[in-house]
Amino acid sequence: MDPADVKFDHYFTYDEMESFLKAITSKYPDLAQLSSAGKSGEGRDIWVVTLSDKRTGNPDEKPALYIDGNFHAGEVTGSMINLYAIKYILENYGKDERVTRLLKRNTLYVIPRVSPDGAEVYLTTPETLRSAPRPYPFPNPDDLEGLYPADVDGDGHILFMRVKDDTGEWKVSPKDPRAMVRRAPDEEEGTFYRVYVEGFLREHDEGAIKNAPPKWGLDFNRNFPYGWVPEVEQAGAGEFPLSEPETRAVAEFIVNHPNISLALTYHTTGGVILRVPGAHSSKESPRQDIQAMIAIGEMGAEETGYPCVPCFEEFYGGGEGYSRGAFDDWLFDHRGILAYTVETWNLAQRSGIHQFPTREKSVQEQEEDYLKMLAWNDRELAGKGFENWRPFDHPQLGEVEIGGWYVKYVIQNAPHKFLEAECHKNTMFIVRAALTLPRLVLDDVGYRALGDGVYEVSAVVKNVGFLPTYGSHKALELKKAKPLTAEIYACAQDGQDEPAGIEVIGKTKQEIGHLDGRSGTTAAFSHWTPRATGDQRVKKVSWVVKAQPGTEVTIKVRGDRAGCVTETVKLE
Repeated sequence: MDPADVKFDHYFTYDEMESFLKAITSKYPDLAQLSSAGKSGEGRDIWVVTLSDKRTGNPDEKPALYIDGNFHAGEVTGSMINLYAIKYILENYGKDERVTRLLKRNTLYVIPRVSPDGAEVYLTTPETLRSAPRPYPFPNPDDLEGLYPADVDGDGHILFMRVKDDTGEWKVSPKDPRAMVRRAPDEEEGTFYRVYVEGFLREHDEGAIKNAPPKWGLDFNRNFPYGWVPEVEQAGAGEFPLSEPETRAVAEFIVNHPNISLALTYHTTGGVILRVPGAHSSKESPRQDIQAMIAIGEMGAEETGYPCVPCFEEFYGGGEGYSRGAFDDWLFDHRGILAYTVETWNLAQRSGIHQFPTREKSVQEQEEDYLKMLAWNDRELAGKGFENWRPFDHPQLGEVEIGGWYVKYVIQNAPHKFLEAECHKNTMFIVRAALTLPRLVLDDVGYRALGDGVYEVSAVVKNVGFLPTYGSHKALELKKAKPLTAEIYACAQDGQDEPAGIEVIGKTKQEIGHLDGRSGTTAAFSHWTPRATGDQRVKKVSWVVKAQPGTEVTIKVRGDRAGCVTETVKLE
């Protein structure tokens, strides 16, 4: 496979993804490395691609951005965005100035498919599922009564069934026979329906039809330690935090890479960038971190057209309905990593329907929204995103009609013709987000001869990045960001196997604290009274050493989240 020929016009199966990753990392060995974070429940590798120019330093010692996709099995658009980003960044190194700077200075860790087993079921069968094809919470789900999803008519899809019922709450819209609208409270005359997922009934006694519990109820995005509660309080939670091999692999990868300051986790659907926290009010988080995330989120909005909103207040409505055990909350509230959940693709948004700020819509507004989506489908997909209702003799329910949206690749994911554009605009956000990471610079590196082979060697350490060297104030609170260190040592001279010795009067390695970035400033520029910000982005370091004239010494400054920078000076 030549990666240059790969097209983003469909969703990759696991084998396609794996072949692509192996081919592209082999093609760019200096810029990309393929490794496995662990194995899925069915034994598939959870692949990780590390993107960084290895010639400019160890990728694990550079400031890093983490991205992933497919935490949820059916949200395959996220996986494709990750794969597209890998391809775009590698192919544009040396051509695009921003991409080149990014890989020289920084590292991207990419896990395109957190749920490879679930995604494979989703992509190769009519089935849908949340995360993994493992029975949960019931060990024998096929024994549970109720309506379970199935491809009743054998057309390869699981759609919807509408069944005539005089107690039904739905009726056909007079404006479009495909649309179903709610029956008015006082409406008695007419044909009414119940609407169900296409499927069969298990243990049906001719009474009310209820849905069977999902046979694969795990939700990887409810299985993380922060705020975790058991299944009785949070559907999909798992038996205990990080109970699943996939979530544990991701968590261990994060913990083992302390250079990560920022994370983007890609989901569907919604067309919105959600910034943490999602489990409590933003007011309970450090103000500087919220300011930083707002600023980065605004860049995402510019590139994608998605609004960036506070997850707890706007997406969950600020009440008790938030998700417990979410990955992004664990990243921020346990690890101090600034995190966004990017909900990609939104049919409603594409159809001209405004969703934020959220509010309850009337029945009439809901009907108009439905009609707008059908009109978009007719205009952009020649009507192929919706199956017109057609009669079918159901073996248990008798006369029904089967039809509705092809949810997988119209509602939940971008239709194939829109996939590459969705990938591209999100990749532009990824590139810009990576360029906000802390960046250490050594300036004014020099020395002053004090006599008798004694020198004072000094340098000015700067953080010229947007984010601080500690990544976030939350990381400081959690003690997840070690202070910067500055050290001095002698270099080997030409023709020498060992470096010339130097004697440092004092400590060779110094802890110098942290440097702020531009992200935490509260200053407002005024043409009349410009005000200083009061943060610290610059520090001077110095040593007194004894050395022979002509000795070359190197100053090295490093931090877990800030990376590493060195400069060498020759003592004369």
